[in-house]
Amino acid sequence: MINIMSELYPLKFEPILKETIWGGTSFVNRYNKKGKPDRRYGESWEISAVSGNLSTVSNGFLAGNNIEELIEVYMGDITGDLVFEKFGNEFPLLIKLIEARQDLSIQVHPGNELAKKRH
Repeated sequence: MINIMSELYPLKFEPILKETIWGGTSFVNRYNKKGKPDRRYGESWEISAVSGNLSTVSNGFLAGNNIEELIEVYMGDITGDLVFEKFGNEFPLLIKLIEARQDLSIQVHPGNELAKKRH
């Protein structure tokens, strides 16, 4: 049996930039993320399994594979057994950075029960 962890390595993903009216230009101009320097990006999705916005590996032998493809093969090894037992092949996180040039409204996120229903 192959030791799957010997095949994995620190993965890097291509960020997915999201334009917003309240965003800024730092993701591109300061942090060198791929985007148009004159556009306002409010969010940089660093790791996403959201349909239509799948993160893609940018380094190593898995470069070009999206997160759904990784999950199919490596999910339990990436997240650990407890997360895999709870979520199966659905990656449960959206990791993003926010740049707000303006004050934002208060964000109210769903409680655990509603989040489970919608997940």
